[in-house]
Amino acid sequence: MLFRVLIPAAALMLAACSGPAESPAGESVIEVKDAFIIKPAEGRDVAGGGLMAYVTGAPVELVGASTDIADRVELHTMTMEDGVMQMRQVESFTASEGDPIVLQRGGNHLMLFGLDPAMAVGDTVDLSLEFRDSDGTSQTVVTSAEVKGLGD
Repeated sequence: MLFRVLIPAAALMLAACSGPAESPAGESVIEVKDAFIIKPAEGRDVAGGGLMAYVTGAPVELVGASTDIADRVELHTMTMEDGVMQMRQVESFTASEGDPIVLQRGGNHLMLFGLDPAMAVGDTVDLSLEFRDSDGTSQTVVTSAEVKGLGD
């Protein structure tokens, strides 16, 4: 009787001591942090957003994003050309171990179009991010993005 109790208890204790769950063989682990969307100025429905995306394993590309509060989301770069800031849509951003994707104000960023005017500063919204590895395998990560004000 004692062994019937001790063996399952020991197995449970060993399971509790294990590390995080492993991803399927060959699949990179992607962690997204600090996602945000800027609430646009009154009367506008276009704004930027950002995040940090870290990868463990093989490099991945961020190839798309979507949210229920915008008609569409694009990936954009911001560069200086002849003294003028230029914003351009791009197909992807790449993350590898030790070299995360950094999307922020004034640099590479998300551009959201057709934003819901009902969103308020302090709200959190779901942001779906599509990543692809070198084999073409897609992985979707859903994260919470904080709605921030223009000056935040």
